[in-house]
Amino acid sequence: MSSRNQGTVEHDLPAGEDFLDRLAECLLGCLSDESENRYGDPAPLILVPSLPLAGELRVALARAAGRPMLLPRFDTLGNWVASISLPGTDRVLASSQRLVLLHEALRGHGWFEETALWGMASEMAALFDELTDSAVAVAGDESLLVEQLQKSYDLKNPAPLAFEARVVHDLWRALAATGQPDEAEAYRLRLGELLRRVPSQTNEFPRLLVLLESLPEESLDHAGRQFFRLYAQSRPVDLFYPAPRRLTRNLLSATLAEAWPEEPKAREVPLYERAIRLASASDASPLEGRLNLVPTQGREQEAQAVVAQLSEWLSCGLRRIALIAQDRLTVRRVCALLEREDVLVRDETGWVLSTSRAAATVDALIESVAGGAYYRDLLDLCKSPFVFADIPMDERKRAVFALESAIRTASARSGLSRFRRVLSGCGSAGEPVAIVLLNRLDAAYALLDARPASLARWIGRLQKALEVLGALPALSVDAAGQVLLELLDTRQRELQENPAPFSLSAWRDWLNREFEAASFHDATVSSPIVVTPLGAVCLRRFEAALLIGGDARHMAPQSGSGFFNQSVRRELGLPTLEDRERKLRRDLELLLETVPRVVVTWASVLDGEANLLAPELSLLSTLHELAWKSDLFRRPLPARPEAEADCITAPVPTRQATPVAPWRLIPERISVSAYSSLVACPYRFFARHVLRLGEFDEVSEEIDKSDYGALVHRVLERFHERHPVLSVLAPSAALAALETCSDEVFAAAVEDDFLATGWRLRWGKQLPSYLEWQCGREMEGWRWAGAERNVRCLLPLEGGGQVELYGRIDRVDARSGEELALLDYKTQKAKPIRDRLDDDLQLPAYVLMHGHAVQAAYVALDDERVVAVACANEGASLEQDAANQGRRLVDIYAALRSGMALPAHGTDRVCLHCAMRGLCRRDHV
Repeated sequence: MSSRNQGTVEHDLPAGEDFLDRLAECLLGCLSDESENRYGDPAPLILVPSLPLAGELRVALARAAGRPMLLPRFDTLGNWVASISLPGTDRVLASSQRLVLLHEALRGHGWFEETALWGMASEMAALFDELTDSAVAVAGDESLLVEQLQKSYDLKNPAPLAFEARVVHDLWRALAATGQPDEAEAYRLRLGELLRRVPSQTNEFPRLLVLLESLPEESLDHAGRQFFRLYAQSRPVDLFYPAPRRLTRNLLSATLAEAWPEEPKAREVPLYERAIRLASASDASPLEGRLNLVPTQGREQEAQAVVAQLSEWLSCGLRRIALIAQDRLTVRRVCALLEREDVLVRDETGWVLSTSRAAATVDALIESVAGGAYYRDLLDLCKSPFVFADIPMDERKRAVFALESAIRTASARSGLSRFRRVLSGCGSAGEPVAIVLLNRLDAAYALLDARPASLARWIGRLQKALEVLGALPALSVDAAGQVLLELLDTRQRELQENPAPFSLSAWRDWLNREFEAASFHDATVSSPIVVTPLGAVCLRRFEAALLIGGDARHMAPQSGSGFFNQSVRRELGLPTLEDRERKLRRDLELLLETVPRVVVTWASVLDGEANLLAPELSLLSTLHELAWKSDLFRRPLPARPEAEADCITAPVPTRQATPVAPWRLIPERISVSAYSSLVACPYRFFARHVLRLGEFDEVSEEIDKSDYGALVHRVLERFHERHPVLSVLAPSAALAALETCSDEVFAAAVEDDFLATGWRLRWGKQLPSYLEWQCGREMEGWRWAGAERNVRCLLPLEGGGQVELYGRIDRVDARSGEELALLDYKTQKAKPIRDRLDDDLQLPAYVLMHGHAVQAAYVALDDERVVAVACANEGASLEQDAANQGRRLVDIYAALRSGMALPAHGTDRVCLHCAMRGLCRRDHV
């Protein structure tokens, strides 16, 4: 139906699967009328809401024409108006410049915390854009604005509101003082310039054929409606849009109208009565087979269900499928699952730049600078595919591996200088290149670890730092990296004249917001599956659509700026939450009317809690069940076999794992701890020492019991090196000497982590007891003879070859020049040591490797009195036990070579802290 409204001709067409075909026929009629006009008039211009819709409309026009024809130009209103030259366009205030001005104005007033300024500036910028779009001018007199806002709030006392009005008023004036229009105002100036030229240059301006997504008053702002009304006074303007539901007479639109009534009186009618009206109109549901609601148990099952549904549609020959991305996290998982099957997805919305690896590299660089080269951030940066791209990949990997190994072995938490020390002399093949990496990191950090500067200068520092790290070439050939570099160049150029200084943290906050606002996508991908937002699906020709994230959390419309409440926004003519909810319902209506197959998925359980379906869809489901005895719910399609294989980490075990070690993987060198592991649980030995699945050492974030034990070992080693005989010292002097050694060793740990003070105090309480025990040892004739002694022995194997057993003895004592005792410090109590002494093989193994000893004992350092827990056997019996351990190891190796199974038969005590627990599946047999 067509009607004339203030010079424009409006055409409302029934929404449906054939909407584009109907529109094409109408456009052809307008184009044929235009061809009969006088020669020399420009060809009509077709304005569409989005460029993807323009491509589909071109196809519909060519199909409707049925013959070759020269199609008119297609564009969006924004792009067309932006092409109009405007005097003084160099004076337009860029969005980035406006944001900085707002930030500085807020900082100058001191109204808010420093950390909140960028967020407040962004919110105020969005508010000013809304005010401009709605043609609401802020009053020149602050009192008038207070009065207007007071009326909206219905407050008698304006004092609480005066601050809110003052913020808006002062910031608006700060922008006005620049004398430069912002981008929203420049857009309206271009509209005015275009309207000024049309009357005198009619033959240069085309007739406008405009496609709108809904009624003009809903889809156009105040300036847009005024522009088309005034333009129509000189040139014809035709507006095309889907007819509102009140003019569409079919069962589907009637069903949607009953579910989501617009009039308040209609909403008061009980849902059951509305359902009865629908059921009496038809026995068949218009939504059966057209809409399916699919709840899933979590995001992973939702992603698998989406992939299964897409696979079914593709196998049926569908080639125009929309993925409506309400839940971007699940969409990312869907894209990953599809990529495994070599199915690409065309993303029209693009991915947020902050989620890209390129942005993660920049963030790791800045985070490591701000955190004093914290090891996790530094390693994340070194492992980025973009940094050090000028070094061959194999060399870079060896260097990073060497650096990480050195850091974790030494438990170095932060500091480039400390990393250099632990790396130096580690003997790794990657050490030289790793030193080069640290030097380049040091140069990059120096650029960013600087005093406050302008945003443009900070950007320059970042660009130089990326150049030092060799990241620019790799970023320039990456889709997201290109967007990132272009963004930095653009912002540096726009903000060059702004001298306001910012600290590293303030600049980083600004940069993070820039990355959050920017997006990137790969335009080279061509796919039948298109990722797009809900609003962009309307009116397009899709054969099927999958709405991912149809729950109340992801479907809830944004409430807009938080600075004004909804009543104030309504008074000012700004979009309210009700307007956005109405827009959401209209988008859902057009989706269901134009797409013949719609599936809505959502995770009905999220983070362990129930996740409800969106209210609009829940109402529609309830109405449908009351009318036609079907709630539209459907079980998710079963996951494809390939997806199931990807998601299952291991098969369900039917028996205990009993692997056999291949001959070539059996280690030729074995430590005492590995030997103990072999005896305690053969499977753990297989996993750690045959398959070499041992984990990296963890860097201690704070000192723990093992770190405490290592510190105590170093204290006692240093103390006895300085004072091998304690009896020559007075008791007070001995205690003072041990205190001094303890302070020296613990100093670095206390400086790095103040909580180490607690461990130092704990050790301090044991000093008198330890000195008393040591004096007792000396009274028995024992003297300290050495510490941290590396020992090994070679054991010949039957059939050739040998195995090397190696270890390190904490302490060796001597008596009468010939008798030796081997001691091992334990920061434990004596009882648990005695309880496991019968199964212990560590002390006999030490005797075997050392070659001769009459005593072997553990020194328990955690009891009130320090005691030595010795082996039951001494002298010849102890050496016989040691020889037996050697023969036992040889026999085990012979069995390993013959194919002995290595089952997981560790005791509960052995399994308690085992890193391989779960891999062996012992708990699940």
